[in-house]
Amino acid sequence: MKFNIYCLSILLGVCGVVTVAVGQNQSAEWAPLFNGKDLTGWDTYMRQPEGTNDKPFALNNDPLKVYTVSNGAIHVSGQIWGGVSTKGDYENYHLRFKVKWGEKKWYPAPNDSIKRDAGLLYHASGPFDFAYGCWLRSNELQIQEGEIGDFFGVGAGSAEFPMNKIQVRGKMLDQYNAAAPLKRNADAIGGGRVYRSGNFERKHGDWNTAELITRGADAVYIVNGYVVNRLFNTYRDSLHLQTTRGRIQFQSEGAEVFYKEIDIRPINFIRKNAPHVTADQTVLKNINSDTPQNLKITNSGDDVELVAVELTGVSNDQFSIILPAFPLLLGKGKSLVFPIFVKPGTPSHITAKLRLETILGPVAGFEINLESK
Repeated sequence: MKFNIYCLSILLGVCGVVTVAVGQNQSAEWAPLFNGKDLTGWDTYMRQPEGTNDKPFALNNDPLKVYTVSNGAIHVSGQIWGGVSTKGDYENYHLRFKVKWGEKKWYPAPNDSIKRDAGLLYHASGPFDFAYGCWLRSNELQIQEGEIGDFFGVGAGSAEFPMNKIQVRGKMLDQYNAAAPLKRNADAIGGGRVYRSGNFERKHGDWNTAELITRGADAVYIVNGYVVNRLFNTYRDSLHLQTTRGRIQFQSEGAEVFYKEIDIRPINFIRKNAPHVTADQTVLKNINSDTPQNLKITNSGDDVELVAVELTGVSNDQFSIILPAFPLLLGKGKSLVFPIFVKPGTPSHITAKLRLETILGPVAGFEINLESK
């Protein structure tokens, strides 16, 4: 299997179709999309400030300096809505980046009741003013305070999620749940929202690591090493086609935000055998907030690369695991220990299930039951 990068000037300084071969049982090398110095390889597109009827500032015209680079990061002032996007299209990839919030809020109102908002748009295609006068047609990995990893449709098509209904701020809405039936969400611009499974973000001002894995028309969202959303078969009815590739775009949406270490690598589809990873326990009870319960996992099959863990259940984000640096290649016969806590104040007998994630999906047959003390 190969990974096609279209007009990949940011990586190789050439324009055309580039193919990168991936060897068996090897992790593909990461390549930077952002050089940490300037916006070479990226396009900006800004609309006029809220309340005006003027035309957008247009492509690569950012007079208010909404997108700048400082201290190795893209600084987004958020003053007006817009986007910064890669010049090339991507498909079948693993993207990771770090994000943290600034302090400023601009729209719809600069007050503490409004969550800071932004987003990662992917499988994005023109025109640049397709949505709200400034964003490409795309899927969204939501970047919002306390809600990183929600899904929004921005015109790329509807998708299928294992999901059920939950109540959010007085409304019944869809939430990703790995154990729920597979259902197709609504195909609506700015709609079709599917909430992430839980909140695994760090405190305000700290850097969060967000990741996106795309495999054809499927995608997985990861926040700080935890899978939080998963979708299948993005399909655009108007074209009678799956949506599988496009640009990558970061939004400006009324709040100050920073992005850095934006890296990408191709998906390695080559695998000799299914992973065979086992644990020394299938049930961990009496997990508290002071002393961890240690879960030891052992790989008895071919080398396997782990990219994240997933906690499922209604109160999954009440559990906390000291995670290794992912991705991690676990060799045959090698073991790994996960220290597991619950957050202070967690009620007794709260439960969740732990799964392991590879670049090609969950490790089949691996599921550990967790219960708080």
